[in-house]
Amino acid sequence: MVDIISSNTAAIIGQWTPDSGARISALLEGLPTAMAGLALPETRRSILSAAIVALDQARDRLAGVIVAEVGKTPAEAADEVEYAQSFLRHALCQVPDATHGMGERQLRVVPVGPVLAITPYNDPLAGIVRKFAPAIAAGCPVVVKPSALGHLTACTLFDSLADAVPTGTLEMVNHTDRSVLETLVADPRFRMLSFTGSTPTGLALAARAGLKRLVLELGGNNPFFVLEGADLDRAAADAVARKIRAAGQACSAQNRIYVVASLFDAFRARFLDRLSTVTFGASDGGVAMGPVRSGRDLDRLRTMAFGGQTFGACAAPAPFAFGPVVLDDDTPLRHAEAFGPVVSLSPVPDRGAAFALAAQEEQALVCYLYGEVSHAELAQLRFGSLGINSTKIQGAEVPTGGFGTAGIGREGGNWGLQEFQTTINERWGA
Repeated sequence: MVDIISSNTAAIIGQWTPDSGARISALLEGLPTAMAGLALPETRRSILSAAIVALDQARDRLAGVIVAEVGKTPAEAADEVEYAQSFLRHALCQVPDATHGMGERQLRVVPVGPVLAITPYNDPLAGIVRKFAPAIAAGCPVVVKPSALGHLTACTLFDSLADAVPTGTLEMVNHTDRSVLETLVADPRFRMLSFTGSTPTGLALAARAGLKRLVLELGGNNPFFVLEGADLDRAAADAVARKIRAAGQACSAQNRIYVVASLFDAFRARFLDRLSTVTFGASDGGVAMGPVRSGRDLDRLRTMAFGGQTFGACAAPAPFAFGPVVLDDDTPLRHAEAFGPVVSLSPVPDRGAAFALAAQEEQALVCYLYGEVSHAELAQLRFGSLGINSTKIQGAEVPTGGFGTAGIGREGGNWGLQEFQTTINERWGA
């Protein structure tokens, strides 16, 4: 049995048993039948419509589980449910027809095939829905391997969808054995692997996947730049809000803040003043920021944050509570994703130095820039998402993903749907 530990209390709030080899084999053997069942566009539309209704009916229950299990605040959990719903609604509008005529030719747009989706704990609900919604729209059955740290949320989701989604179309595999996961990744019956997680794990799984379609959203070492012309109050407010959301455990959270030297003191005062008002602790205790997910995360962050300045007040004690920490030196974070409320704050000589630093980023998922920015300057940058005077970069209708070691492929929008499709070129003779 595997214990489910609440991030708010460190108490056991559930248990689950890893799937047997027989059950996993049965799921894999059923994939061709599930694939055939999604052949008609009207079937896919019906499934997605039913899933939208099912999630809407389970909205409060899902939000409550997210709070209890992973420690998001009630507002963050409600936002995640709505975010998940948005992917279903968008996918419903994107269900494609299968054939396009081209005279003597027919170009068929077809599903890639069965998908293995490995999902993270930081978005335990939306991280699953954003993968399976476009997959079903495209005609691909999906087997989800959720994070063990988001297991209860995943189970609640699948329970909510039990009457909405036909058996075999969307299934869940529960296991903690890495060898079982590696076997699934290598199985040729899966034609696509969609994974969200760390760069080292993603690279290891990609090496096992063989000739599969890959969509990998990997760790991001996201910088946040404050340049000439910035509204410093807005920049400070957005930087704090972005960093404390989900206790800094969001893929899009900034790791390092760089401020042009002429604005550094003024921005630093505003940023630290706002951080000092952040309350943290048990997420159901009316705080601004909940706890980190586990004791292991707590230990890792304490090591990373050694010597930094702490902020905020622990208003609702929780075993895994960890307040915001600011480092004056960016060295510990240059090549390591914080994935928690730790951030560095450093001056850079000028905007030229800022853009040169951004252009060198290898783990290029997201970059935020506050101030006056030209299109010529942006053309230097290769990040999956750019936030210019805004941190609101995400949405079901837009693609997200990374460059370099931040991943490959895109999720969201029509671009995300296309990841689950390929083409067959037919030439008809007389």
